Amino acid sequence: MSDIEKRVTVHSLWPWGIMMDFEDKIRAMTMPRGGAYPRPWMTDSNPEQAEVLIVGASSAKTFQASDVTDHDHFLNALWNRRGQTCRKMYNSATTKPSRTRPNLDRLSEMLTAHGLTSIQTNVSCASARYDAELSANDRAHGTEIFKAVVSHVPWKVMIVYGVGASKSFGRAFDIAMPQVPSPDSAPVQINFQGKAVFVSPTLAPPSYRLSVWPYLERVIETIT
Repeated sequence: MSDIEKRVTVHSLWPWGIMMDFEDKIRAMTMPRGGAYPRPWMTDSNPEQAEVLIVGASSAKTFQASDVTDHDHFLNALWNRRGQTCRKMYNSATTKPSRTRPNLDRLSEMLTAHGLTSIQTNVSCASARYDAELSANDRAHGTEIFKAVVSHVPWKVMIVYGVGASKSFGRAFDIAMPQVPSPDSAPVQINFQGKAVFVSPTLAPPSYRLSVWPYLERVIETIT
C-alpha cells in the first residue's frame, strides 16, 4: 500500500473510530441504575452532528427499563436509527410529556429554522421529578455522562437555561458563571473551551415566563 493509500484509509476510518469511542462510552455509562436508564439527551437528529447543546439541570421524566425493553433498543433510539427514535422512546416511556418538553421542542425548532442542529441534555443526565430529588450518586454519575457529551459531540454553542442549571454547570467545570439575565437583557455569554456558552432564563415551570422567547431570539441572532 502506498503512502497516499495509507493516508486515505486512515482518514476514512477516523470518523468511524471516534463514533465508536463515543458510543462505547455512552453504552457503558447508561446501563440501568435502580431499574431506570440514565438520559444523556433528547434529539430528532444525529447526536454526533449537533451544533447546539440545550442544557438544563436534570430531566423530569424517568425511563424505566421495563418500558424501554433492552439496552440496544435504548441506544438505537438515542441515535435515531434502525427504526427507533428518541421521540418514540420518550412517548412510550412516559405517560405524558413534562411541562418543560413543549418549551424545549420550541427552542429546538427555532434553531432548526436557522439551519442549526441541536440536542437537549442536562448537567446531570439523570431523572427525578424535581432536580433537588436526585440522589448524590445519580447526580455525580449523570454529570460524568454530561461531560462525555460535552467532550465528544462537536458542538459550537451551548444554551444553559435556568439558575439551577447554570450553577450546576459552574460546579461541574469549576468555572464562574454569570448571573442568569433578565429576559430584556442582551445575550449573556461566557467563553468555555473556546466556544460560546449563553445563559438564559429558565424554560422550566414554575419559573418559566413567556418573556424568555425574545431573549432566546436575540441569542440565536447572535449565534447566526
